[in-house]
Amino acid sequence: MVDVTSQVSVQTATAAKPSARRYYVLGLLTIIYALNFLDRTIFNVLIEPIKKEFALSDTMMGLLAGFGFALFYSLLGIPIARAADRLNRRNIVAVAFAFWSAMTALCGAASSVTSLALARIGVGIGESAGSPASQSIVADLFAKNERPRALGIYAIGTYLGVFLGYFVGGYVNQHYGWRMAFYVAGLPGILLALVLWLTISEPKRGAMQESFVPEPLGPTLRFLSSQRSFVIVLIGFCLTTYTNYATAAWIPPFLARVHHLSSAEIGTYAGTFKGLAGMAGTLLGGFVVAQVSRSDDRWKLWAPAITSGLAGPVFALCMLTQDFAMMVAMLALTSFLVGFHLGQIFAIAQTVAKPSMRALASALIALTATCFGQGVGPLAVGMVNDALKGSYGADAVRYSLLSAAVTTTLGAVLFVWAARAIRVDIGRAAA
Repeated sequence: MVDVTSQVSVQTATAAKPSARRYYVLGLLTIIYALNFLDRTIFNVLIEPIKKEFALSDTMMGLLAGFGFALFYSLLGIPIARAADRLNRRNIVAVAFAFWSAMTALCGAASSVTSLALARIGVGIGESAGSPASQSIVADLFAKNERPRALGIYAIGTYLGVFLGYFVGGYVNQHYGWRMAFYVAGLPGILLALVLWLTISEPKRGAMQESFVPEPLGPTLRFLSSQRSFVIVLIGFCLTTYTNYATAAWIPPFLARVHHLSSAEIGTYAGTFKGLAGMAGTLLGGFVVAQVSRSDDRWKLWAPAITSGLAGPVFALCMLTQDFAMMVAMLALTSFLVGFHLGQIFAIAQTVAKPSMRALASALIALTATCFGQGVGPLAVGMVNDALKGSYGADAVRYSLLSAAVTTTLGAVLFVWAARAIRVDIGRAAA
C-alpha cells in the first residue's frame, strides 16, 4: 500500500527544487535530442545528391534512410535502456551523444555505399542510448502532472532537429556539397557532449515516488505487457511514427521532383513549414494536455487521437493538390497536428511504468516505433516509388506518400482505445 501523504510530500519537495536548475537540464537534454534528429534527418535532404553520386535506386535510398539506421538502433536500444534503469544515465547519454556525432561526421567521408551504410549503422547504435535515459532523467525531475509539459518541451527536439537537418543540409549541400553537410552536422555534438558531462549530475532515481525498487527484466516486461494502455499506445505510435519518418525522408525528394525546388529551397521550405510547424504543435500539445488532463487522465490520449485523426485527410490534400501555396500550408498543418502527440506519448510511457522501469518503457515505445516507422516507412515509400515511376514518373512519390495519411488515421483510432484503460494503468503503476 502506498502512503499517499508521504508520496505527495516527496513530490512537493522535489518540485520545489530551483526551477532554473531543472529547466537547464531539460533544455540541454532537449538540444541533444534535437541534434539526435538533426543527425538522422540530414540524410533525407541529401537523398538526391547521394543517389546521383552512387547511382542508387529509391528502394536502396529508402533502405539507407530507414533500416540502415533503425535496425541496430532497435536491437541495441533495449539492453542499453535496461542499463539506464540501473546505471548512471548522465554518463550513458554523454558517451552515446559523442559517439553518434562522430559517426555522423564519418558519413561525409564515405567512399562507397558500404562505408556510408556502416556509418549510418553507427549513428543508429549511438542514438539508441540517448532518448530512453534522457526521458528517465526528466521523469525524475518533474511530477506526474508536470510530465506532459516537460516532455512536450523535450519532444520539440524532434522538430527542431528536423528543421536544422533540412535547413543546414539544404544550404550546405548547395554551396559546399553533401559531404560537408555531414561534417557540419556531426562535429559540434562532440563538444556539447563534454558540456553535458561537466554540468549535469545524476538525479535521484524515483524521486517522484515514495520508493524505488529495482525490478528484474522478466517481471518488468510482464508488468508493462499487462498495462493495456501501454501496449495499445505502442502499436498506435508505430503507425503515427510511420507517418513522421516516411514524410521526413521523402518530402525533400517530393519537393525536388514534383515542385522542382533547389537544395537550398528544399531546406528552407521543408525546414520552416515541416520542422517549425511540428515544433509548435509539439510544444503546444505538451502545455494543453498538461492542463486538460488534470481533471481526467484520458485526455492524455484523447487529445493526441483528435489531432492525429485530423492529420490524415490534411496530408492527403497536401499530396494531391496542384497548388504550391496550398501544398505548403497543408504540409505545415500536418506537421503541427502530428507533432501535437509526441510529448504525450513519451509521458504515457513514463507514467504507466514504475520508476524502475521508466527507461525500458521509454525504449520499448521509442525503439519499436522507430524500427517500424523509420525502418518500414522510408523503405516502403521508396519501393512504391520504383514500382510507380514507369507509369507516373516524378509524380510517383506523390502517390506513394499517401500511405502516411492512412497510418496516422489508424493510430488515432488506437489512441482512443488506449484511453479506456489509462486511469486503471496509472493506478497500478503507482501502487
